[in-house]
Amino acid sequence: MTDDRKAGIALIAGSLGFILTMAIHPTAGGPLTDEQVVRLMRLSGVAHSLAIASTIALFLGACGLAQRLAAADRYSFAAIVVFGFACVAIIIAASVSGFIVPQIMRRMVRDEAANAHQWRILIYGIFQINQAFAKIYSVAASLAIVLWSVTSLRNGGLGRGVAIFGCIIAALITIGVASGHIQLDVHGMAAVGFGQAIWFIAVGWMLYSSPRDESPR
Repeated sequence: MTDDRKAGIALIAGSLGFILTMAIHPTAGGPLTDEQVVRLMRLSGVAHSLAIASTIALFLGACGLAQRLAAADRYSFAAIVVFGFACVAIIIAASVSGFIVPQIMRRMVRDEAANAHQWRILIYGIFQINQAFAKIYSVAASLAIVLWSVTSLRNGGLGRGVAIFGCIIAALITIGVASGHIQLDVHGMAAVGFGQAIWFIAVGWMLYSSPRDESPR
């Protein structure tokens, strides 16, 4: 199997994994019992483990994409560097949301009710850390998509329609996050991830269905 096909499969698998993550991502509202928190912890661990695995798959696919679009303008190289930082950011955000916050919530429900306010302040502070890294990912991944789309428009390598769509969706996501119109809660992150996933799936299919002529490795 060629490198292009492998990269295409990785991009599609990572994107579908991210969509599945957001579909099963738990949400909690109001006071929870200890038993409910335990169930939340398990589901959150599964969802965010899938998110981390999907991010790794996306990065592997992106390395193949960067190789496919490599050109003298170095936009593709810049894109993979930026996307690498984005992947680190979202892995941190997923780890915080999936494994740290649920543990704190479990300790909170087991503590005295009088201390609930302090626990909520702690959870809120950690949630802001999660939000910061989610914003870094959303903007950095969008910038990477723009760079890959621009170098494709300049040098070829992807369909023109896909490249134009990449520029548009990345700009909309960046403006939405920067202006505060997209709040990166579960629903906001789902919107960001879905928009980017459409582009990655389209690119992944192009890499898989139209690989460059090369000997299988």
